Amino acid sequence: MALEVALSVQAELQQRFNETVALREKHLERIRYEAELARRRYLRVDPDNRLVASSLEADWNHKLRELADAQEQNEQRTKEDRLILSKQQREEILALTSDFPKLWNDPQTSDRERKRIVRLIIEDVTLTKCGGTQIDVRFKGGATHSFLLEKGLNGGN
Repeated sequence: MALEVALSVQAELQQRFNETVALREKHLERIRYEAELARRRYLRVDPDNRLVASSLEADWNHKLRELADAQEQNEQRTKEDRLILSKQQREEILALTSDFPKLWNDPQTSDRERKRIVRLIIEDVTLTKCGGTQIDVRFKGGATHSFLLEKGLNGGN
């Protein structure tokens, strides 16, 4: 089960990486569109109207610089993000499988992180009231665990 958790963490990191790349591409696409729009405005201006032409040319040049900067930042961040999932870190994630109780009980592990871990481990929980409360837990890997509480969840029954 711990191995499944580690692999789930790795899969979540990969999914977030893919989402980040997609968002960056959309941002670049918007900047490309703005640069193209500035170019078209500049090309449509009457050459005799030099003040407007120089203003539109300056805007176009600004958009081209913005685009070049955004492309460079995108490439740099993509390289950095790829390093996040380096082989060493994958091994560290897999090492968590043997250190899971240590990680869970570590006072520096916040409740928020524990909740994230639980969401990565558990697929769903079903409560059934039948003389007591039967709890069926289904884990992400397909394993299940069931147990029965003799008293109801509210302490009575």
